[in-house]
Amino acid sequence: MTQLRFTQKGTKSSLRARNDVLVLQCVAAGGGRFSRTDVIRQTGLPTATVSEIVADLIERRLVREAGREAQPVGKPRVLLDLDDVHHRFIGVQVANDRITASRFTLNGHMEQTTTVSRPLDAPALTAVSDMVRRMAAPTPGRVTGVGVAVPGIVGDDGVIREAVNYGWHMVSMGHELSELCDGLPVHVVNDANAVALSEVALSTDRANTVVVLWIGTGIGAGIVLDGRLYHGGAFRSGEIGHIDIGASLRCRCGLIGCLETVAAQPSILGDADDKTVAGYLAGDDDSDARALGERVTRAARETARLLSTLAGALDVTEFILGGPIAGDPLGPPLMREINERLALRVMSGFEQLVLRASTLGTHSLVFGAAAHAIRQELGVVITMPAGADEVGDSPAA
Repeated sequence: MTQLRFTQKGTKSSLRARNDVLVLQCVAAGGGRFSRTDVIRQTGLPTATVSEIVADLIERRLVREAGREAQPVGKPRVLLDLDDVHHRFIGVQVANDRITASRFTLNGHMEQTTTVSRPLDAPALTAVSDMVRRMAAPTPGRVTGVGVAVPGIVGDDGVIREAVNYGWHMVSMGHELSELCDGLPVHVVNDANAVALSEVALSTDRANTVVVLWIGTGIGAGIVLDGRLYHGGAFRSGEIGHIDIGASLRCRCGLIGCLETVAAQPSILGDADDKTVAGYLAGDDDSDARALGERVTRAARETARLLSTLAGALDVTEFILGGPIAGDPLGPPLMREINERLALRVMSGFEQLVLRASTLGTHSLVFGAAAHAIRQELGVVITMPAGADEVGDSPAA
């Protein structure tokens, strides 16, 4: 978002920190193809400034010299790349039935991942800390930060202000996890925001605008406007599941008519079992399959209506589907029906609205959580084109 008002004057240290971030992001986006000269041209910074910052980043083991490239005339170019040896970041997803943790290098390569299956009637701090400590112990480098993606309203202080569907209120997850993880920096982020950050990390567009639609036990949105994560003054941005759609159903939050009453995953599934779902997908026409189809259609209709409103308010044409519904058998027909309705909501001369699947699918959350930790520790969401790399899962008890 464009800065409209400044409340503090720029200082020498703040300008240097901003330039450090600018150079680091430029090297990351270059993917090992940029030299110092390319960084100077891309950033517009003076030669001496870039040389000084690159030297400092090399000393901090964030950037390395990746080799030389011969030139037709003059000395070979010294190429720069992210140093993927020294720093490690761990991304954790806390869901309603499992905890998943993955360890990443600075350039987004997933080295290890593990999952614990368990119901979560509490944030499970001990289980998360045990996974993080085990994953941090054998690293060839050092763990610089941990990102944890959770449902609910999350403040910058790592406190889960509220997660209605889980009964969590004012849970100081970041601070408590850091203490349990031997002082490692722990940064907590809303799950929809984590998916949005994963999309930003995989994009070279510095003015990226991303809106993630999260559908699971609840419904939320992760919003990145002009390359900046938007969370609102009280961190309630994206709480779209509790927007009144005019339904007569009471929501778990206590209000009547929330979107979640018709479009959350449990609301869509209703009392349908696996046999009913299979029958609906196969085109059966019995009463149970028809009832499920009606719930899918209603969810699609109300969701498309909301997305078209967001499109008009935020000037967004592409939305990304994340959350458990994306991997559910009902996900594809729901997304298809939403897109059919979005196609009818396009004004003449405007682009068609589209809902697509998240780029990394099931890995989006842990990857986005790690990207959040990198952002908090280094001041920038680094472009990580290698993020789609996968390793075999190693389940834990």
